[in-house]
Amino acid sequence: MSGTSDEGACVSLTLSFEPLAEQIASLRSAISDLCAPHIAAADELSRLLLASHEMLENIVKYSAGGAAEFQLALERADHGLLIRLRTKNRALPERLRDTKQRLDALAAAADPVAHYDEMIRESAGRRDGSGLGLARILAESEMTLRYQIESEVLTIIAEALISGRGRP
Repeated sequence: MSGTSDEGACVSLTLSFEPLAEQIASLRSAISDLCAPHIAAADELSRLLLASHEMLENIVKYSAGGAAEFQLALERADHGLLIRLRTKNRALPERLRDTKQRLDALAAAADPVAHYDEMIRESAGRRDGSGLGLARILAESEMTLRYQIESEVLTIIAEALISGRGRP
């Protein structure tokens, strides 16, 4: 991880895999097992697991084939723990356009929860997925989101500062 030292890392996990829906539950369980000893509050762990699940589900649903990457980092910070989740996968051009539009709208929203509520109402008639996963991360997990698109590769990063258990 750039900008961090190994002594500040509580957990660092990088996976490169061909994403399948059957993998999400076991990966979420492994993330819980790795992170639970470092996160004091149950709601903070729950938010991390929700965000991890949504990001894993996103790469399963929207990858254009081949290997995808999932990274998780818990790093000690001055006032707690920094959580960083990062996904990277190839996506079809129409999926990239849709994702860019959704993430730009999320970034521009003055109230992420109100924006999420509006998206829930709008998703009622959709037949091709709800499109709510990334908005859910922002609204329910209280994480920031940013993204990068290079050619056909989408990278999404979610981050949050949480209290953690303190330094050992």
